[in-house]
Amino acid sequence: MDGADVLERLRAWSTVPLIVLSVRANEAEKVRLLELGADDYVVKPFGMAELLARAHSAMRRQLRATSGEPVVKFGPLAIDFAARAVFINDHRVTLTPKEYRLLQMLAQHSGNVVTHQYLLREVWGNEHIDDTHYLRIFVRKLRRKIEADPTQPRILLTELGVGYRLVMSDPPAGPHTAPAPPAAAPTGVDNLSGQR
Repeated sequence: MDGADVLERLRAWSTVPLIVLSVRANEAEKVRLLELGADDYVVKPFGMAELLARAHSAMRRQLRATSGEPVVKFGPLAIDFAARAVFINDHRVTLTPKEYRLLQMLAQHSGNVVTHQYLLREVWGNEHIDDTHYLRIFVRKLRRKIEADPTQPRILLTELGVGYRLVMSDPPAGPHTAPAPPAAAPTGVDNLSGQR
């Protein structure tokens, strides 16, 4: 079975964290599978430490979604969903409604790639699904407010040609060991052929 079919079938009944592992680096294919419901997309070859970190990130997101955690932290950034408040190093940051909505969408999918199309649809509506310049402008504004150095972002990362990713902590300079995962394990689709 093709990996895309596996994705569709799984997403019809399950929200289990799912990471695509593939040799295909084609941007359109990445976007298509992320839109079908993949939580992340890793291109081969990849380092095992990177794959484990991405798997743990997907599992943390799933754990937060099921536990309803109201406050999430990304290094110095904290978002209180209940109060709709954003803090950097415990100091409140003022965001416009659109900036907050964009950050909220990224935070709800933290650690995972969120595609341009998904963000545009959720923040600006279907009529703006191709207006990627909106995203670039608002991501730039957000980075000025939440990043220590907006030119070298460590919280709100760009996935070239695909979308953006909000990371739980500062990305390391090299290979690293991710924190211990919760009990559930993500489903990997290998080579988009359905092999796990």
